[in-house]
Amino acid sequence: MRLRSGRLVGSDEKRRRTLATAIPDDLLIYEVLIHLPAKSLARCRCVCRFWRAAIAGAAFVHRHLQLSRARPPSSMLSIPREIDAAGDDCATSSEISFHRLPLLLPPAHAHAQPPPGASAITDTEFIFEKAWSDGITRHIIPTHCDGLVAIATATDTVFVCNPATREFVVLPPGTHNELAELLRLHSGVPVLPVALGFDQWRNRYVIARYFYKKDGEASFNEATGEWSQHCYVGHEVFTLGGGGSWEVTEYPPQAAGIQSRPRAFAVVPRPPTGWNRAGDDMADLDGKLCYVHADGEAATFRVWLADDEHDGPHELRWSLRFCIKFLYLPDDPDPDVIHHMRPVISVGDKVLSAATGKYYPCLLWAATMSDEEQEAVHFHHGLQYQRPDGSKYMAQSEDFMHHVLPYFESLVSLTSYNY
Repeated sequence: MRLRSGRLVGSDEKRRRTLATAIPDDLLIYEVLIHLPAKSLARCRCVCRFWRAAIAGAAFVHRHLQLSRARPPSSMLSIPREIDAAGDDCATSSEISFHRLPLLLPPAHAHAQPPPGASAITDTEFIFEKAWSDGITRHIIPTHCDGLVAIATATDTVFVCNPATREFVVLPPGTHNELAELLRLHSGVPVLPVALGFDQWRNRYVIARYFYKKDGEASFNEATGEWSQHCYVGHEVFTLGGGGSWEVTEYPPQAAGIQSRPRAFAVVPRPPTGWNRAGDDMADLDGKLCYVHADGEAATFRVWLADDEHDGPHELRWSLRFCIKFLYLPDDPDPDVIHHMRPVISVGDKVLSAATGKYYPCLLWAATMSDEEQEAVHFHHGLQYQRPDGSKYMAQSEDFMHHVLPYFESLVSLTSYNY
């Protein structure tokens, strides 16, 4: 025992050891460690076997997920992809990176500025990068559920990852989409999206995808001079952690929504609006099905939300949530400055959307509580990404796509049932 600044150092150390041993491990784990982020928990797993087993246990993973869901969102997930300059939709890269994007609320009374005039730069936080020797197509469509991210590609390959735990897997090959090339050439759709969700009846996470199968041979119409091909839409589901393969479901007459309990797809109507093949899109906004309709004659987007709580899964009730019209600089009144918009997350009475157009991708805030036409209220423009070595780069050209998703951490495993 020795004195330091008038205190007995040995007594302090003994007191701390006594206090630590007085706290039961269960209390320490489920009242303290449970609130730590995944990166800190990875270090805690190395303390002792008991901590490692407890953190990996289903009770801990489930409670950690509940707390993550309950926290107000503070960030999103961004996956930057550089598109092939030659226009090859199936071009690949040997790695994919994941970044945390801070959720910056717009200032009060902010007004929209078009992309050319915006100059704000937002820094992102590097999470991890995954190398894949077989290549991942540069065109992707990711989707998120409970900390997991499913990545659809321009081929039949689907990847799933947990950015918090750095798990990254490729699913077994699904049914081949026989019209993939035609879709890319004639409709500008390089990737067919997949759905990721939790099947509460089986207590498992599932991936659902659709594909096109040819029905008979192609025929030539001499009157129109065009070829035609009849086809039907097939659907299949993959259960994560099940170690199995894709399970083909029943074939409805059209593609639409999925019901998890009977594991079959159902046909549901679109909102009472027109259809813009190039600009319309569907998304998940706060757990509800969202349909975005792009006005072909003006830079206006109408966002509809589906409600099935009262009418059941076969009877969706659509309501117009909000409508956005973009304003442009007087010397550049181009109605195609913004040609695509996808809602990402809503906070209070505002929604954050990812938009692309004539110049390059941007993020924007807009009010959500009015179905009357309104302006976008604030632009986020210019995302700066961090490389694994700590250096930074700007992804601010037409050749970059920013896939921005709602996101929170979880410890859910992709290969084992730990929740």
